[in-house]
Amino acid sequence: MLGKTIGDLEPGDVFAPIRYTLTSFMCTAYAHAMEDPTECYYSDTAAFGRQVRPPTMIHADKMRLLEANCDQERRIEGIHTDDARIHYEYHAKHHSPAFVGEELVVSGRIVDKYVKRGREYLHYELSVETSDGRPVTTYHDRTLLRFKKNEETENA
Repeated sequence: MLGKTIGDLEPGDVFAPIRYTLTSFMCTAYAHAMEDPTECYYSDTAAFGRQVRPPTMIHADKMRLLEANCDQERRIEGIHTDDARIHYEYHAKHHSPAFVGEELVVSGRIVDKYVKRGREYLHYELSVETSDGRPVTTYHDRTLLRFKKNEETENA
């Protein structure tokens, strides 16, 4: 384990990779939750001949990776915490589609952790590829950690 929560991670930390087989249910449930009606996320389509993973599923991969590497990160399981995080900024680059039935490998590392205007931020990079090494998505994320209102934001 790298830490108890995402807030315990430090620059240079490398996540232990996770592997999973992409299922039809994962794609369908994610697309439905995002209110994305694109047909190829729900079933085989002529465009690809197979059911495709929604590209923004990298966000679910991020949560899986955090839960696997931080023993108290259980937000997917529904655990509640008093300190909020704000998904501040991200950039995802999609290299190729991932198809139902493929095994995916998610890896990543912490690039930086810093304080700006009294608030703590974490910058990390993730990568998703198929088990045979084909790149699917690369991802850069900045997260505002432990957000709490202060007098300045309360009076704004």
